[in-house]
Amino acid sequence: MFPKRMMVICQMILLPFLFNISATAQDLRSMKVTEFYPRSIDELQRLLRAPQEDSVKAKILIALGQRLEDRPGSVKGDIDSAAMCFSEAEKIISRWRLLHLRSEVMMSWGLLYYHTGAPEKARQYFRDGITFSAGIEEYREQQGTLLLEMAKNDPEDSVRQSALNDALIVYRTLNNRLKEAEVLKEVADFHFSRGKNELAEKELLLVLKMYRELNYEKIYYTYDLLSAVYLWRGDFARAQENAIAAIRNAENAGNKAILGLFYWRLAEAYQGAKDDVKYQSYLKKSLFFQLDNPYSVLTYHILSELTDQLIGDNKVNEALGYLLLTNKKQPPLEKHQKVDLAFSIADCYFALKDYTRAEQYYLKYADLIGDGDDVNRDLMKISQFYLARHQHKKAEIYLQRILKNSRQYWDLKTSRNVSFLRFRIDSAAGNLLSAVNHLQQYNKLTDSAFTIEKLKQAEEMQARFDLDTKERDNQLLRKQGNLQREIINKETLIRKVIMGGCIILLLLLFLLYNRYRNKIKTNAILQKQQEEIRHAYSSLEKMVGEKSKLLREKEFLIKEIHHRVKNNLQLTMSLLNTQSNYLQNEAAIRAINDSQYRLKSISMIHQKLYQGEEEGQINIKVYIYEMLEYLKDSFSSGERIRFHLDVDDVMLDAGIAVPLGLIMNEAITNIFKYAFPGTQHGLVEIILHVADEIITFAVKDNGVGLPPGFDIAKAGSLGFDLIQVLSAQLEGTLKIEGNKGVQIYLSFQVNTVYE
Repeated sequence: MFPKRMMVICQMILLPFLFNISATAQDLRSMKVTEFYPRSIDELQRLLRAPQEDSVKAKILIALGQRLEDRPGSVKGDIDSAAMCFSEAEKIISRWRLLHLRSEVMMSWGLLYYHTGAPEKARQYFRDGITFSAGIEEYREQQGTLLLEMAKNDPEDSVRQSALNDALIVYRTLNNRLKEAEVLKEVADFHFSRGKNELAEKELLLVLKMYRELNYEKIYYTYDLLSAVYLWRGDFARAQENAIAAIRNAENAGNKAILGLFYWRLAEAYQGAKDDVKYQSYLKKSLFFQLDNPYSVLTYHILSELTDQLIGDNKVNEALGYLLLTNKKQPPLEKHQKVDLAFSIADCYFALKDYTRAEQYYLKYADLIGDGDDVNRDLMKISQFYLARHQHKKAEIYLQRILKNSRQYWDLKTSRNVSFLRFRIDSAAGNLLSAVNHLQQYNKLTDSAFTIEKLKQAEEMQARFDLDTKERDNQLLRKQGNLQREIINKETLIRKVIMGGCIILLLLLFLLYNRYRNKIKTNAILQKQQEEIRHAYSSLEKMVGEKSKLLREKEFLIKEIHHRVKNNLQLTMSLLNTQSNYLQNEAAIRAINDSQYRLKSISMIHQKLYQGEEEGQINIKVYIYEMLEYLKDSFSSGERIRFHLDVDDVMLDAGIAVPLGLIMNEAITNIFKYAFPGTQHGLVEIILHVADEIITFAVKDNGVGLPPGFDIAKAGSLGFDLIQVLSAQLEGTLKIEGNKGVQIYLSFQVNTVYE
């Protein structure tokens, strides 16, 4: 009796245990490689040591190899171990003909070679896997996966485009709309990386539409990519909107590991909108999410931006605190992380005026950094550091490294900063002409940035208004949906009441009373909606008024810019005049006087631009008369030289008037200086006619003409060189004759002439 009872007890204890073992084995058999991958390396190694079926063992080996390869700060030993796992998995697959895993191991080999810098070997493995999958109908899905991963990792644009196109064909053939949307997102990412922002935006909006139609919820990466596109285009309001949508979608999906990236994107959008408080706040939030993850490649980039912001606010100690915290929780493993940390520490020492340590950390990895927008930022920091220390030759070295980098990483801010650096370095080196050119370029880029910023503010206000309107529409639709559901429920209730028999009368009375109350509520809702509509209309009128005010401000600012340019030119002329008083060399004095005449011709253009009613247009006839009077007064020719003007009364754009004025200045100056020597009298004709959008301009004199054998191309005359360069700028046809005086003829086409 006792042994029988013991057997029953043992069965009760062991059967659940055996059942769990059987269930676990069943679960492992049904798992895919992607489901093994999230497990830790130690857990995968424990599973591998336990007895497993061959197919399960092959999957574990593939997942373990991928984890070893992707391990943060992986070294050669990790790569070799990953290769051993893939080789072992490949042997099992070949021995037991586990064909459904063949494309998985091919893809793993390909990714390994891509990540170790051997793209040709990687392509061969991917192509072998693609060819194998294409030949078996049930593996066509795997063919699409291989093409998509190849497109994500290959460095050659042609290979990526071809793989994406083939992946689209595969998934459309399989009618897999979800995967088709994923491929289209990668196509948009490819176009965005190549600067085709408008095309990328259209493609991403199509992807969002497809995901919504399929009721697919994990669309946070699409929102994030769309936010990046708007950020690059300068549409900061929409960049913020999509970054917030990415955050909410990730939170709803329970994926908190990726929130650091999305909060960083939101911080960048607020930085672009000049909201430094929110920019700093979201950078901190992004950094804390990054530090909660085991490893993230973005952590030290975010830390670098936060450090710059805190140092700019004179919060150096707080910046050092974040550096110590990050270094403690996530020590840098990759080269670019070490570079970011070193530059952040250098910035702190620079702010604390510890220049020796600052220089030590700036130069620690300076020779290792390669190419990209982050590299431009780092090299610029070194150059600015040496400029602050008055070590201009060292600053020049790192500026030249920036100039050698690809210009595709230069935005407006980088171009402006580089121009200012070149101005300061050229000034220190005594290269004044180059310094003035770079200063003019810097002022031009600054003015452009200011104008763009004003336009962006107007666009952002409009975008915010559209966003508010969309939200109100959504609230109204939700209210209408709730109201419709209430009506449906009540109609159902009525049908049930009718079937109730004896209690029909009581239920009908209750229903009538309930409907009466609903009508009162509906009227109240309608009145509230009317009030909201009136409020929205009032807000719209206010925004239209603000928009008009911004346009008036823009016109005022443009005139103010022209006024300041004119004043700067006058200041430059005064400086040149002062300088000439200290010169003894006649050639140098003449060169300075010639420069003054040229600057005066440009100054008069800007004077007319800010005084005139027509924006950006010059009355060329009035300008020529005034310029001629100025030159006559400057050379004191009296009545010895007579002028005959035949000029059409037309308005020209400033872009045409400036080079045309300089050409006339050079021609008339040469006439005063060389055409009529001594007391010789003469006649000068100035002609400007406009016909069929063709401007014909001529300056003719009856003076001594050009010397015999005079070759303009070989003469080395700055005046004639300027005339030729400016004529080329106008894309005009220039003709200079020296028969009985000098005749200069210029004809060129213009798009618009204003009568």
